Amino acid sequence: MTAVVGAGSRRPGPGIVPVTATLIGTIALQTAVPPFATDMYTPSFPRVTADLSTSASLIGLTLTAFFLGYAAGQLGGGPWSDQRGRRTPLIVGGVVCLLGAVGCALAPTVWALVAARIVQGIGGGIAAAVARAVVVDVARGDLLARIMSILQALGGLAPMIAPVIGALVITVSTWRSVFWVLTGLGAAMTLTAVWFVPETLPRDRRHGGGLRRSAAGITEVLRAPVFVGYMLTATFSGFTMMGYIANSSYVLQEMKGLAPIAFSLFFASTAMSQVLLSVLNARLIGHIRPRRLIGVGLISSSAAVTTLTIGVVAFHTPLILTCAGFLVLMASQAFVFGNAGALAALEVPHIAGAAAAVQGVAGALAMATSAPLASTGGGRTAVPMIGVMLVGAALAVTSFTLLTRPRGPR
Repeated sequence: MTAVVGAGSRRPGPGIVPVTATLIGTIALQTAVPPFATDMYTPSFPRVTADLSTSASLIGLTLTAFFLGYAAGQLGGGPWSDQRGRRTPLIVGGVVCLLGAVGCALAPTVWALVAARIVQGIGGGIAAAVARAVVVDVARGDLLARIMSILQALGGLAPMIAPVIGALVITVSTWRSVFWVLTGLGAAMTLTAVWFVPETLPRDRRHGGGLRRSAAGITEVLRAPVFVGYMLTATFSGFTMMGYIANSSYVLQEMKGLAPIAFSLFFASTAMSQVLLSVLNARLIGHIRPRRLIGVGLISSSAAVTTLTIGVVAFHTPLILTCAGFLVLMASQAFVFGNAGALAALEVPHIAGAAAAVQGVAGALAMATSAPLASTGGGRTAVPMIGVMLVGAALAVTSFTLLTRPRGPR
């Protein structure tokens, strides 16, 4: 894939930057940290709980810790890249993520694991925010929406591959080996950033001013109502999806008796459904408005949550109905995340780093909140997970309906 953005577009990057397959693949790797750092880890939850003599809720807290760090990294990394350029922050993010993974692999207690997960999240957050800003630097309009859908499809390979790798690793080794694999991912992030990502924000387009300027950029994006609407749509959709990610291991393995490898294969199939529909979404853009595609995703997601609720409340969580609900829930996000992210970014293209940071922080905080709430039922009940999904789906639909209508000419 090769495309160029013409000089007449309103983009902050250098004169002409080609959007190549290599660049897209590298950016996808930078943004793949959350699915790898969470989905590769989920099959080992019961073993980590036993090995560290802790509880399911505290293991859920390690997910929360990661996403809190991820939020902090984005909040600092996005505005930093608006001020200093994209390349250096991207490389620093990869190094910090690598060091955090090493700390996780060596953690002697659950609290040490929590601390190391924060560091890992900070590095991943910096890299992810800057990577998204690079995309906005080099693309606009339908091209931006297509690239984000392609990135979502490539990123969707991570949750498809990660749990299978995680299950295979814990089958032949301990859960600590999962984090050594994640250390290798951090090294790959760093090296590909060094080799393949050019500087896309020249000096005359940067915004100096330190913390005050960073705060001003964040304030500006939060004052753009349509940006906030699309951001919240994606955020609450992520909140809903995280209910599945955080508690499906307990529901399907402990409540329904699936083996770790069977659970991982099912988890991979739900991720594959999202990948395939993300590719379809990229092809539909240009024929169907991205806003309408978001509506399709929200309707499908709401239907899946309704199905899961009926199954849990009325039929004691039947395996087939539960798996079907999980599958549709994951697949429907293909029409939400990429389109909502692109439409939000198009509202404030001149401060792409700050916009990417705000979107990333909102999503990370939502997932950090969702994970421990959804997993409080452990292997005993799926009711807390359902409560999280109902709240998230309702708020996503409300945000989209009330806040995202364009105000004035586009």
